[in-house]
Amino acid sequence: MIVFITTAAAMLALALFLVLPPLLRRETGTAPLANAARQRWPVVLVVLAVPLLSGFLYALLGNPRGLEAPPPVQAAAVGPDQIEAMVARLAAKLKAQPADAAGWRMLARSYETLRRFELAADAYRHLLALEPENADVLVDYAVVLGMTLDSKLAGEPVRLIERALAIDANHVQALALLGSAALERGDHAGAVKPWKRIQALVPAESEMGRSIADSIAKAEAAQR
Repeated sequence: MIVFITTAAAMLALALFLVLPPLLRRETGTAPLANAARQRWPVVLVVLAVPLLSGFLYALLGNPRGLEAPPPVQAAAVGPDQIEAMVARLAAKLKAQPADAAGWRMLARSYETLRRFELAADAYRHLLALEPENADVLVDYAVVLGMTLDSKLAGEPVRLIERALAIDANHVQALALLGSAALERGDHAGAVKPWKRIQALVPAESEMGRSIADSIAKAEAAQR
C-alpha cells in the first residue's frame, strides 16, 4: 500500500507542477509558471500512460500490494480505447469502494489529463470529502474547477485556494494561483503580494524563481 501511494503521489506532484498553469494562459505575459504552461501538452503525453496504467492495475488487482511487483507493461501498446477502459474500470471500482482516497486521486488525475474537467472536478469532490484538510487536494480541485469555469479562478476556486493557504501558508502553488486570481480581476498589487512570498520559498535562480521575479516586475510596472 505504501509503495502504491508513494509512487502515485510522486507522479501526481510532478505532473501537477508541470501542468498546473493552464489557468494562467490568458496572462502569459505576467502570470507565474507561464513557461511551464506552454509546455503542458508535451508533458501530458509523457505522463499520461504511467498514472493511467497504475490506475488500471489498481482497479484490476483490487490490492495495492500487487503494484509492488507488477508485470511488465508496454505503454506504447496502449491505445485510446484501452485507456478509456482503464479509467471506466477504476470509476466503477470506486462506486463500490467510495472510501478509497488513493483511487479517487488517481481517477481525478486521469480525467484531468484527458481534459474531462467536469468529471475530474467530481472526483476531486469525493477526494476532498475524505481529505478535507489536504492543501494539495484543495489546490488541485481549484485548478480543475477553474477549467470548468472558462479558465477563471473567481468564486469557488479562489475560496478553495484560500482554504489551502489556511492549512499551509507556504503552499507555493496556492500562492501562485492566488496572485493569478488577483491579476485576473486587475489587482496588480494583490498579485504581487503572494508572489513575493514565493520568492522567499524558492531559489532565486530556479526556473520558478526567475519566472516569479519576471512576473512581479511586470505587475509592478503595470501599477505605475
